Amino acid sequence: MEVRRAMRLERNPQLCHGCRTCELMCSFHHHRIMAPDKASIQVIRRNSDGAILWSVDSSCDLCLGENGPFCVKYCPYEALRSVTR
Repeated sequence: MEVRRAMRLERNPQLCHGCRTCELMCSFHHHRIMAPDKASIQVIRRNSDGAILWSVDSSCDLCLGENGPFCVKYCPYEALRSVTR
């Protein structure tokens, strides 16, 4: 568990297309349903300039009990990774 606490998520904005697969997989980890509004990670495409913003809230446990974070594992563009602090 100590290793998980020393990890964090990092997004490569050059690779992220804002597809929101990470939200779906995060909600599946937490609630076993695909519901982006229940995810720890949120992805927003800003209308004014098309920029893709993201945030991770404090409910993120880096998919504790799974084989690594689902958002990283299932990102089709490999835009997310977990890094050790």
